Amino acid sequence: MSSTNALYPGATLGIIGLDRNGSTLITAAKRAGFNVGVYVDHAQPSLTKQADFTIGGAYNNQEKLTMFAQTCDAIIYANDLIDSSVLRYLSRDTYLPQGVNALEIVQDRLMERAFLDQINVNVAPYVTVISLDDVYQSIDSIGYPAILKPIQRGIGEQSMRIVKQSDITRAADFINAGTYLLESWIDHTAEYTMLAATNGENVQVFPAIELMLNTDEKLLGVKTPANLSADISREMERIVTSVAENLQYRGVFRVDFYVTATGNLYVHGIEPGLSTYGNVFDYATNVSQTEQLLRAIAGMPLFEVQTLQPTVMMLARVAQRAALQRQWLLKDNWHYRFFTEVREDPQAVAGFVWAVGKSSLEELQHQIEDTEVWNEKASTDSNPAPDQQ
Repeated sequence: MSSTNALYPGATLGIIGLDRNGSTLITAAKRAGFNVGVYVDHAQPSLTKQADFTIGGAYNNQEKLTMFAQTCDAIIYANDLIDSSVLRYLSRDTYLPQGVNALEIVQDRLMERAFLDQINVNVAPYVTVISLDDVYQSIDSIGYPAILKPIQRGIGEQSMRIVKQSDITRAADFINAGTYLLESWIDHTAEYTMLAATNGENVQVFPAIELMLNTDEKLLGVKTPANLSADISREMERIVTSVAENLQYRGVFRVDFYVTATGNLYVHGIEPGLSTYGNVFDYATNVSQTEQLLRAIAGMPLFEVQTLQPTVMMLARVAQRAALQRQWLLKDNWHYRFFTEVREDPQAVAGFVWAVGKSSLEELQHQIEDTEVWNEKASTDSNPAPDQQ
């Protein structure tokens, strides 16, 4: 990044696409000396009261977007659910350190897979389909089970799993219009993710994270550093570095992976922006994902990432709040972050819990399991939330 694009204390940083990481991001930006403005399409009082100013409006309200852009020295997106066309519009009047390229790639699954093919990584076999006939004709080459997904990724999207031929008839209601991806389901033993930060010149990779899922594939928590073979760890890091070098992006991003029983590695997807998973590094490493993001977009040198301690981060859902009150008074090695605005859905994420201070992940997991806060019954008593994260 040239010095002309550097952001210094006193600059006005705009943030769009606030989610549950919004409070941490605003706090960190203000601590770095930025004036912070936020753009919201719905009321988020607990977040916006932390900002210096708020502009509210629909994401297609050009007048409000122009006002926001002209008020900010730079604008960043906090997650990858903001339509890339909104960022493209904002870029006419202000500086977007993260660029738009990464969003355009990951929001179109076909573009994302073409990008991954270009950098020579393993992805699940797939075909594009636009009708029920296409699904019937393609399923033999893809095999069962398969996943049917819309090409365009976004809020509220649904995917459909096809386990046997009779399931295909249900896809008639699912395929409304547009193009879909029919993708092989990769039978895997574990799911991992790896985060990195890039400022356009340097890439800093965080330790690998292992996802902890229940039997319904709902996220319970994450742990790091993941216990991986040296070969798989090196290949993950190679892929993440290659993504950083080719994505035309500044900021923090993650790459999601499947590992099969035979040790084969598949890339599941790329996500630019802050992520729920990345919050584990608040206590696991010498720098958080949020601080690395701000350093990357401001033109500062990135911290060299160093692992400090094994860390397990669990998602605290509304149904678990009462059980966690007891742990609040008992655990001297747990850190907590609870949100003030939470849906009263038993499965809504109400906060995060970090367990640290033990010599191994196994010790931390045993401690967590002994509390029974996240046992299978507690995790599946109610319907899962729409999004894993």
